[in-house]
Amino acid sequence: MHPQPPHTIGFPRESGTDRRTILTPTLIRSLTDAGFDVVAEPGIGEGIFYDDSVYKQAGVRLAAPDEVWAAPLVLRYKSSNPHDLTRLGRGQHIGALFHAEGDLPLLTALTRTRASAWSYEFLAEDGRFPLGRPGGHIAGIQAVLAGVQTLQHPASRGVLLGGVPGAEPANVVIIGSGNVGRAAALTAAQLGARVTVLASGPKSRDAYAVDAPAGVTVLVNESTVLRECLTTADLVVGAILISTFDTPPMINVNDLVSMRPGAVIVDATCGYGPGYLPTAGAMQKPGEPPRIVRGILHVKVDVWPALVPVTASNAYAANAAPYLVRLAETVLRGQDDTVVQTAKITNAGRLVHPVVLQHARFYGMTL
Repeated sequence: MHPQPPHTIGFPRESGTDRRTILTPTLIRSLTDAGFDVVAEPGIGEGIFYDDSVYKQAGVRLAAPDEVWAAPLVLRYKSSNPHDLTRLGRGQHIGALFHAEGDLPLLTALTRTRASAWSYEFLAEDGRFPLGRPGGHIAGIQAVLAGVQTLQHPASRGVLLGGVPGAEPANVVIIGSGNVGRAAALTAAQLGARVTVLASGPKSRDAYAVDAPAGVTVLVNESTVLRECLTTADLVVGAILISTFDTPPMINVNDLVSMRPGAVIVDATCGYGPGYLPTAGAMQKPGEPPRIVRGILHVKVDVWPALVPVTASNAYAANAAPYLVRLAETVLRGQDDTVVQTAKITNAGRLVHPVVLQHARFYGMTL
């Protein structure tokens, strides 16, 4: 590898067939205006219909993969392929949506590289996770649209979420009031459904209730409340913020018995381990038929944004641009930014984020 100037940021292409990229004209302008040099692989934008000429005109230098990966700071949309990390060396930094806590091979790869890793989804500001907004927004919308489609399955309740004169509106229950839950609630309410959002506690309930869409009821997610809501639900969307291996199950097999036959559960955030929504079972690929358990149809997909790469790339880059500039200022110029530091998951190959450490211990990794 050829060493790069100290203010260079490298943008490799994504792994496999992922069409997304975080390097859009919006992000390029933000980084170059801040004085950073941008180097990228040729063809980095072809999946979202940006020709190489767009990048050249914006001041991006196109270079071979080895040169791009040699940059002191490497940024990607996602970095889910452990083999990619072997390209990095001591002293380098990489930022991406890792979601490494539920991925043992990726966790192992992160500890073997001597680079430092920053995971966008963990960046916290004022108690929220701003870099999760676009992906959560997309997942929330698509979860409801998947519910709309699944409710037309021959084994389903056969209920249309859209309001139709003379027919009772559908009942939608959303577990969670974060980025995913809010987008799902708005989408379902706009379609004409009766929507109940179950927030994690009184503080979350009150914070969301202030600007909840018309037709949306916000309650605290207590066991008795959830069970009562399930008895009348046509569609349930699981959208809790973080699900770890010790998260208790929200809905179990006994709860399915009390639900309306043919109701639908869409797992929009797909947590780890046996908790959260265990009846949803293993991950499904987009387009696979719903899994039917005790007469309830389940959909569990964790790649919603990847299905709309043009929307996802542009929305994510626009939202992330100011934070990625701050990340570059932190890594390449030594700026002290406590918000950016919340995204750091490894330091020179050593796991440092508490959520990642929790999962590593679950796996029995030597820390």
